[in-house]
Amino acid sequence: MIALFFILGLIALIGGAELFLKGVDHFGLKWRISPVIMGLTVVAFATGAPELAVSLRAAASGSADLVLGNIIGSNIANILLILGISALIKPIAITLRMVRVDVPIVIAASALLFFLAYDGQLTHLDGVVLFCGLILFSVYTYFHIRKERKDNKILEEENLEEEIEKLASGWFFYVKNIGFLIIGLTLIIQGSAWMVDSAVEIARIFGFSELIIGLTIVSIGTSLPEVATSVAAIRKGNADMAVANVMGSNLYNILLTLGLTLMITPNLLEVSAAAIHFDLPFMMAISVACIPIFIAGFNLTKSDGFVYLFYYAAYLTYLGFDAVQSPYKDNLEFVMLWGFIPATFVYMIWRVYKFRSSLKIIYK
Repeated sequence: MIALFFILGLIALIGGAELFLKGVDHFGLKWRISPVIMGLTVVAFATGAPELAVSLRAAASGSADLVLGNIIGSNIANILLILGISALIKPIAITLRMVRVDVPIVIAASALLFFLAYDGQLTHLDGVVLFCGLILFSVYTYFHIRKERKDNKILEEENLEEEIEKLASGWFFYVKNIGFLIIGLTLIIQGSAWMVDSAVEIARIFGFSELIIGLTIVSIGTSLPEVATSVAAIRKGNADMAVANVMGSNLYNILLTLGLTLMITPNLLEVSAAAIHFDLPFMMAISVACIPIFIAGFNLTKSDGFVYLFYYAAYLTYLGFDAVQSPYKDNLEFVMLWGFIPATFVYMIWRVYKFRSSLKIIYK
C-alpha cells in the first residue's frame, strides 16, 4: 500500500506540474512578465506551499526539529538536487541579474536566519523580522516589474502579439488558466503529501530522529514540486524559470514559511546544536558557492550538475552516518575537507579559465 501511494504521488506531481506551468506561462505571456520574475514569485510561492503546510502542522504538534529540518533540508535540496538534476537534463544559461540580485538576496536571508538562530532558539519576534524581509522583497519585486514594463524589455519577440492573440480572451482566459493553476497545484501538493507520508512512515519504523527525517525525507518530498516544475520548465524551454524557481523557493522557505510559522505557533522553536554548527552553515555555504559556479561560464553544465548531485549524496551520507553513530563519519569529514572541497575549487578555477579563454577567441 505504501508503494502504491508513492507511485500515485509521483504521477500526480508530474501531471500537476505540467498543468500548473501551462497556467503560469499563459499569465506571464498575457501580462508581459518575464519567466525569471514568474519563477521568483508565482512559481516559487506555489511550489513552496508543501513546506509551509508541513511546517505549520509540525509546529502545531510540537515537532520543532521537524520544522527547522524541513526548511534547511528543502533549501539544500533545492540547490544541490534540483539544479543538479536540471543541469543534467539540459545546460542552463545564468542571467546577470541572478548573480547580482537574486543569489545575494538568498545569501542574505540565509545569513539572517543563522544570526537569529545562533542563540539556540527562534522566537515570535524572529518570525516578525523574517516576515518583514518578505515584505521588503515583495516591494522590490513590484517596482522591478514596473521598471521592466517601462523599459519595454520583457518578451520582445517579434511574434509576441501573435502568441497573445492565440490565448483565450476575456473572462474565459482567467477561468481557464486559474483552473490550470488550482488543479495543477492541488495535484502537486497531494502528490507530495502521499510520497512524504509514505517515506516518513518507513523512516520512523527504522527509528530515525525527527531532525534527520526533516533534513532528508520530508525536505526531499516537499521539494518535489520544485523538481517537477523545474524539469517541466526546462522541457518547455524556460530554463530561466527553473533557476529562479529554486532561488525564489529558498527565499520563501526562510522568510514566509519559517517567518509565518514562528509568528503563529504558540511555543518557541528550539534550535539544536547540530543545526547551528553544521546544517545552517552548510546551507549558507552552498548558497554562497552558487556565485562562483554561476559566473564560471554564466551557465550550468552537465559537469556542474554532477558536482551538485555528488555534494548532495555526500550530505545525505553524512547525515546517515551521524544518525547511526558510524565511525566512518570522521573519515568522510576528512576526505571532503581535504580532498573534494579543494578539488571543487580547482574545478571552478578551471571553468573560469575556460570561459575567459573562449571570450578571448570570440573578441580577437
